[in-house]
Amino acid sequence: MTRRAVTDTARLRLKLCGAAALMLLCSACGDGIPKDKDDEDGGDPPPAPVAALSILAGDPTIEGTMDGAGTAARFKSPRGIAIDADGNLYVADTGNFVIRKITPAGVVTTVAGAAGTSSFVDGDTGNARFENPVAVAVNRRGTIYVADNLRIRSITSAGRVGTTTSIPIGSNVAAGRVASVVPGAIAVDANDNLFITNSYSTRRISGGDALMLEGQSVVNGLTGASLFEPRGVALDSNNNLFVFDLDREISRWNPNGFIGVNNMITLAGAPNARGSSNGVGNAARFEQVVALTVDPRGNVYAADAINNLVRRITPEGVVTTVAGSTRSTTLRTGDLPGSLADVRGIVTDGKGNLYVTSGNAVVKIRLP
Repeated sequence: MTRRAVTDTARLRLKLCGAAALMLLCSACGDGIPKDKDDEDGGDPPPAPVAALSILAGDPTIEGTMDGAGTAARFKSPRGIAIDADGNLYVADTGNFVIRKITPAGVVTTVAGAAGTSSFVDGDTGNARFENPVAVAVNRRGTIYVADNLRIRSITSAGRVGTTTSIPIGSNVAAGRVASVVPGAIAVDANDNLFITNSYSTRRISGGDALMLEGQSVVNGLTGASLFEPRGVALDSNNNLFVFDLDREISRWNPNGFIGVNNMITLAGAPNARGSSNGVGNAARFEQVVALTVDPRGNVYAADAINNLVRRITPEGVVTTVAGSTRSTTLRTGDLPGSLADVRGIVTDGKGNLYVTSGNAVVKIRLP
């Protein structure tokens, strides 16, 4: 009995020693199965967003008047587009004679006007009427300014439509030349100064007074016929104005320059030269820049119509193509550059996204 008890005790001691040795070995080797470094850091980082072109609202080839969400909504030849502080987009739905709103989720509603009715009526948004809304801008208080034929209209956040100012026609102007007088683009700065372009001038309207930045205030003796040729205009956060000027260049106007002096500083393009070439400064070419927008880093983005391209101009004047295939008229979504239908308006949200009116749709471009 004693001998067996001694043997059992020895065996128990041997097992305990083995267990202790195993624990020491495991401790030296770590916590069991080795972990990859990426696992310890919480896994692989998510991939960066891929640049892409997609439809936010509407259908590029089907026109209509329908409110709704995303591609269920319908527009008719939308042109100008602007964005407010909350990320809501406002669109001049030119063919429908109305102003539309698109929420960040892509829900489309009609802000003012009546689809299919072209007229001039101020008043509540439901009773107001527009003749030919082509461009929009939004100030910090949410007031929407609309270039509507020869008038600049306003839509307040309280839902009232009014007339801010009218553009003088001049004398001896043939009916076929009125298109030269009609504003094609509009921008508003932090002080509620309006900047307006038409075929022969760029002007600032402040408190009812107009300052000519280039061109003439009134042109007399216009005969024959002309086409509506909007020229893009936009402001950066420092109130520097960028415009597709009368020489067909992208230029910057210095607000601190001498009043009454042409303070246009060319950024890119060559005088009266057309084309689609990228490059630096005057090596670049544009066809018809109908709209501009500026991001927080000072990059200017141009809606280059006829070419149907979106172009980027850096502060150093380097021009590249962001989206579109030259002179394509078909919208192709997916990876950039894709292709665009007729481009008419552009705006940035300042967060790496552009919104472009293209065909009968509003397109989102997610930048790399």
